[in-house]
Amino acid sequence: MATIGKNVPITWLGHATFHLRTPEGRGILIDGWVDGNPVCPDPLKAKVRENLAAIFVTHGHFDHIADVQEVARDTGATIVCQYDLVPYFEGQGCSGEQLLGFNKGGTVMVADVKATMTNAHHSSTAYENGQIINLGTPAGYVLRFSNGFTVYHTGDTSVTMDMQIIGELYTPDLVILPIGDHFTMDPRQAAYALKLIKPTYAIPEHFGTFPMLTGTPQALAEACKEFDVTTQIIGLQPGETVA
Repeated sequence: MATIGKNVPITWLGHATFHLRTPEGRGILIDGWVDGNPVCPDPLKAKVRENLAAIFVTHGHFDHIADVQEVARDTGATIVCQYDLVPYFEGQGCSGEQLLGFNKGGTVMVADVKATMTNAHHSSTAYENGQIINLGTPAGYVLRFSNGFTVYHTGDTSVTMDMQIIGELYTPDLVILPIGDHFTMDPRQAAYALKLIKPTYAIPEHFGTFPMLTGTPQALAEACKEFDVTTQIIGLQPGETVA
């Protein structure tokens, strides 16, 4: 297990799905693609459900929400999402009491975490019954834990100058950001994003799941040299944890 010494274990389940445990011992899931995730280790599919308090949703694409409803039903966890997604999840059978909808710039307290929704540049749709359904707009989250540790999950996005503002406002210790290319930033764009944000640590994600997602942590580390980025890149394998 890699170590950053912040008492917030972070496990990559593969693709864009992460499990975090708060200093109080409560579980948090970001983008709940678990059971259908082809690279999520089978033993973790049940384990991440233990004491799960919240599921954060960045946007409505299948590879981010496919298992949210089932995991929420199994665990009673609160689904935290953009307000526009609330009616969709209700239509999927989720209880209104389990849904916490808010919007960009807003901050909520959930599972002992102070969470602020940020902008992301992407899309947010579902394909159902032969039709494309608009599901609000994509987002990221700044998560501030009770011990002061701050994580910025960018969501699926291209590099944007908004990241500089987020870096200056919240000074995140750790950034989780995509590097796969094709649908999101590639490693070079992600390195420039880290130049704007200036975190101490970064975990790359949204790569390697499918052949078209060609970015690698090694390529990100090389690109960081071009921009004089000193952020420590933590390249996890699905199922690995950093704490």
